[in-house]
Amino acid sequence: MAASAWSVFWTAKHRMGLTTSGFNLSGAVMRMSLHKTSAANNLLSGNVSTFGSISFMASGGGVNVEGLTLSAVTWTGTGGVETFDCSNKVYSPTNSALTSVRYAVIRMSSGAVTSGFPLCYAALSTTAFDVGASSTLTVQMATTGIFTLT
Repeated sequence: MAASAWSVFWTAKHRMGLTTSGFNLSGAVMRMSLHKTSAANNLLSGNVSTFGSISFMASGGGVNVEGLTLSAVTWTGTGGVETFDCSNKVYSPTNSALTSVRYAVIRMSSGAVTSGFPLCYAALSTTAFDVGASSTLTVQMATTGIFTLT
């Protein structure tokens, strides 16, 4: 059940290079949401420009489908390489299982919590899994950054 590396959507890379895109990562609210296996076609295409186009959210157990706000977000740039990091995220379903979890998506959130611009995704497992009620799923972020843009 090993997780994959984070993959940056090519649309996000393109938008980061545009000076008029309004894509300002420093100070942006970032959220992480969990998605089902059925989101794979949208995620793996790399051509995702809105959060709404991903859909297929993992749900249940009182966990917000729109995801959790990332905290302690840092961006560092050295030698032409931009690195992102944040605090680990913990999902704790309460009254029922969180079902069909397979992917995590990080997005720059806009006004509504269910919208925003997708930045990257990772497969948390090779198959879907459930997180039982009163259990926890911790998505650990690497201390050196979850992904690198070169």
